[in-house]
Amino acid sequence: MKNFISTFLIYILIFSCSKDNDVPVVTSDARMKNSVITDIYASGKVSEQSAAEAKKTIFGKWNVGGSKTSTSKNITDCIFNYIEFTDSSYIMSLSISSDSGSPESGSIFGNYNLVEEGDLVTEVELFFSVSGEDIKIASLTNIEVIETASRFDATFDINFIIDFDEINIICSDLSGNYSADKEAAMDETIGASADSNHFKVIRNWRMSSYSDSEGYDLSAVLTDYCQQEDYNPDTGEYDLIVLIPGCTIPSTFQVNLSTFGTYVTMTLDSSNSPLEIQTGTWEWVNAEQTQFKVDNDWIGTISSLSVTNWQFDSVEDEGLTASYSFTAVP
Repeated sequence: MKNFISTFLIYILIFSCSKDNDVPVVTSDARMKNSVITDIYASGKVSEQSAAEAKKTIFGKWNVGGSKTSTSKNITDCIFNYIEFTDSSYIMSLSISSDSGSPESGSIFGNYNLVEEGDLVTEVELFFSVSGEDIKIASLTNIEVIETASRFDATFDINFIIDFDEINIICSDLSGNYSADKEAAMDETIGASADSNHFKVIRNWRMSSYSDSEGYDLSAVLTDYCQQEDYNPDTGEYDLIVLIPGCTIPSTFQVNLSTFGTYVTMTLDSSNSPLEIQTGTWEWVNAEQTQFKVDNDWIGTISSLSVTNWQFDSVEDEGLTASYSFTAVP
């Protein structure tokens, strides 16, 4: 389970509308006719779209890679890797310089909101939960997505309205104008019916139970987050398990899976604010969609899956067997 915590940590919107004759109508692309996943082929200027249309346009994983077209701000401390939007949340991935010279990962996860004026979207607000309260940390404007012969390209402005250190990330201001290309969706996205495991698993999940062959349960796993080995003077080894001073033991562990092959894991405090956020990749192992692989390394086998409950088993390092249960987050 320790490996899972460190490495493995949607509702549908398929409709279109036009409230004014000069507002372009965005319909579900014919390429998505057999899928219940949100249209991955939408494009256009968000400022000319309603909220329903704009949600489709921004939906996806946008690889930035630090490609900033305006260099008015210093970004030597960080690289903006990507931002991904699902139907209700976003994940932002950063690479942060460390004293050792090796970049460290930093992730920001939260809800977003589409601001409309006159039935057209003017801004996408990004929020982050602090002590149980969603605070606005940034806004995106001037978003435009263009479909080319081989991919989707986007340009957008982002303005951060707080300092990163307010959310415990050591990073310089990344405000500016960016260009990005859209990550290809997982093959299972096209043709995903409401009965498919792919559709069922693409959502937010909260761990409800855990057990393994070493006798760990969910409570022990959450406590493990705040434990470390301490030096034993009698043996001369680090073998005493102690609680880290000032560490908050998580109340909850959550997983978010996207149709673009991204997973986000979060340990949350009692107010449901993140203590730790990690990201990685996942994929299906078999055509039946009963086995999945995490970070090209760790495999889980599904025993039960619906839109509200998910159970799977795994065999981990040194033969450790484990069973997991999750419930969907409303």
